[in-house]
Amino acid sequence: MEFSLSGAIRCMDSERDALLTFKGGFRSGLDRFSSWKAEEDCCKWRGVGCDNVTGHVTKLDLHSPDPFDILQGEISQSLLHLPYLRSLDLSQNNFYSIPIPEFIGSLQCIKYLNLSNATFRGPIPSSLGNLSHLESLDLSGNGYSSLRAENLNWVYGLSFLKVLDLSGVDLSNAEVWLESINMLSSLVELRLFYCMLHKLPQYVHHVNFASLKILDLSDNNFNSKISDWLFKIGHSVVYLNLSRCQLQGLIPDAFGNMTSLTSLDLSRNDLKGPIPLTFGMFEKESQLNKSSSLRELYLYDNQLNGSLEQSLVQLSQLVALNVAGNDLEGNITEAHLKNFSSLRVLDLSENRLVLNVSSNWIPPFQLETIGLRSCLLGPKFPQWLRSQNNYSFIDISHASIVDVVPDWFWNLSSRVKHMDLSFNELKGNVPDFSSQLQLSLLDLSHNYFRSRLPHFSVSLRTLALAENSFFGSISHLCGILSADNSLGYLDLSSNNLSGEIPDCWKYEQNLVILNLANNNLSGQIPNSIGQLINLKTLRLDDNSLSGEVTLSLKNCIALRALGLARNKLSGNVPAWIGENLQNLMILELRSNTFSGHIPFQMCQLKYLRILDLSLNKLSGTIPRCVFFGMAKETLSLIYYPYTTYSEGFILSTKSRELKYQGILPFVTLLDLSSNNLSGEIPEEVMSLVGLWSLNLSRNHLVGPIPPNIGEMNLQSLDLSSNHLSCTMPASMTYMTFLEVLDVSHNNLSGKIPSGNQFITFESSSYMENPQLCGSPLSKICSIDELIEDPHCSNENEDGEIKAFKKKGTMASKYLHFI
Repeated sequence: MEFSLSGAIRCMDSERDALLTFKGGFRSGLDRFSSWKAEEDCCKWRGVGCDNVTGHVTKLDLHSPDPFDILQGEISQSLLHLPYLRSLDLSQNNFYSIPIPEFIGSLQCIKYLNLSNATFRGPIPSSLGNLSHLESLDLSGNGYSSLRAENLNWVYGLSFLKVLDLSGVDLSNAEVWLESINMLSSLVELRLFYCMLHKLPQYVHHVNFASLKILDLSDNNFNSKISDWLFKIGHSVVYLNLSRCQLQGLIPDAFGNMTSLTSLDLSRNDLKGPIPLTFGMFEKESQLNKSSSLRELYLYDNQLNGSLEQSLVQLSQLVALNVAGNDLEGNITEAHLKNFSSLRVLDLSENRLVLNVSSNWIPPFQLETIGLRSCLLGPKFPQWLRSQNNYSFIDISHASIVDVVPDWFWNLSSRVKHMDLSFNELKGNVPDFSSQLQLSLLDLSHNYFRSRLPHFSVSLRTLALAENSFFGSISHLCGILSADNSLGYLDLSSNNLSGEIPDCWKYEQNLVILNLANNNLSGQIPNSIGQLINLKTLRLDDNSLSGEVTLSLKNCIALRALGLARNKLSGNVPAWIGENLQNLMILELRSNTFSGHIPFQMCQLKYLRILDLSLNKLSGTIPRCVFFGMAKETLSLIYYPYTTYSEGFILSTKSRELKYQGILPFVTLLDLSSNNLSGEIPEEVMSLVGLWSLNLSRNHLVGPIPPNIGEMNLQSLDLSSNHLSCTMPASMTYMTFLEVLDVSHNNLSGKIPSGNQFITFESSSYMENPQLCGSPLSKICSIDELIEDPHCSNENEDGEIKAFKKKGTMASKYLHFI
């Protein structure tokens, strides 16, 4: 024991030296050690705690409260020279993916150990089981599956352990994890979120951790029903989270026996059946008059059905109720909600529910979250919302409201962060949002709003106003595109906006989706759009943009979807699209005035699933290359969430345009129609076996239809209005998915293939081919017409046989062309 001149107890010299050695292991975040001076009492150093009587170091807290000021380095064994250390917190730092040091298990006096969110990797040392005084252990958040444990046998010796958090640790091989945990009789809090557990034992003879209050097993792969043993600890558990565990079957009535439960989360599972009537009530007769402890109930994204009306009677004590994304039904009236005075979170979205209340109803609650998406609220705008002035989240989209939005609605809550009124038939004045500094998401899309484009706050992250009648200039958007903005999603498509696109995008580093399609915008594409380096979708189609495609777009290397169709763009199709934008999955340039050849660099777009260059002035031959994204039969996700291509796209076939309302992951399309392309159809096109639609019509293509076309899995094929010759390959009858066929206006000859899908096509599919014969044409084939044209025989009949033999060797060609 050492004393200062004033008589105060100082820390031990040996322990001070150990701390200084420990400090030497770090290379950054050294401001944390600014008070660690050798001449100073180490008990006064930042993060160090000492025993007031002995002066021994008992606590070391170096967790990082600031993500921009973290410690980086290694953990020195000098900690072993702190023999009385009881609390060690190194969380929220960066230890460069090193394993947890073995020597940590030799810190015999440790009661509190927190190594969470510190980028440790590798196996958890079993030596941690030697920490017999340990009461709290947190190893969570070190990167999912970065830490692992083959079993949990090492916890057997931790008899005093009250808190155990292994969230994110890979426990996929720990088959008997529950048997090990069951040895911890003092356990109060257990968190095993996302531990890759795949076995949830259904029965435990004796549950030893009877004092457990907090249990989080969410995000595991149990794929089973809810286990009975959970209800053996029902008298103590306060918080239970079993969300995203692939749980199946019914929700047991036994939840009514969990008399201490305040929060229950069973969301995002595969649970079926009704909500148990035992929620919110006690089954034991002695407790029938006692109010339930349950305050939060999360059952969203399951397959629950039945009447919600009956369940509401027992749930009036709730603060939070979320049953969104089920198949519940009911006609909810104000009588069902009259006792919900504590309710703060209400989400009934995506069910079959009607909210049937009077226009003068004043709810007994003040909601912070209002989730009523797809509930029937209309046709009148819900007047009861006027009493709610404290919400931060409101979603009344898809609610069949056909009305004018009252002026009072827009200023109800200064706390609103999320406002979604989309997919109704709303009208009225849309206010200035520039003062709504909390607003993060605003979605007014698919309504009947008609006004000038409002001003918005720089706090917005998502702005969706599509499918309305907003008009005027968009130049004032520059006000929210300042250096400190957060905008990540901007969709102003399908309005009446006009003028030029402002050249003020240089600070938009967060923008992922930009959709200005289907307006009346003019001028050139501004250069600053090329500074949107994180942009994944750019849609400027259906405007009146002119000039060449700005070269700066080559910097947008993250682009997956680029839509410039139906404008007045000119010049050559840029070769740098193929060289720089190699993540593209959708490229639409149709209906412009592009000229020149299709650049061979397009062959480098290995993820491309939709390529539409139709209705331009392109010439030359079709590049002899394979697009890998179209050469796969497997389905893949074609668009980033919120790409805005999900509402459909134009499919040109049979000499007309159709809007295809499909699911884009299932679609691949190649459309080069209505250009001045010449030469033969490359055989490489036939290897695009994943292609859904092929349109080469209205060009100047010559030669035969390639004999191996039967390898393709097309649903739509349009080769009309070219100069194709020779017979139609017999292999075409193998195209059993084909629904649309047009080979009209060519020079084809011989007998039309018969059988399979070909019995469904009408004569219009073959018209204006004078030498074609056979059904469905009225012309009967003569003997002469059944004899193969000698100029085609080597290319067609023999080649067709060879084509199927070569099918397995096509992969070797791919690399040559990519």
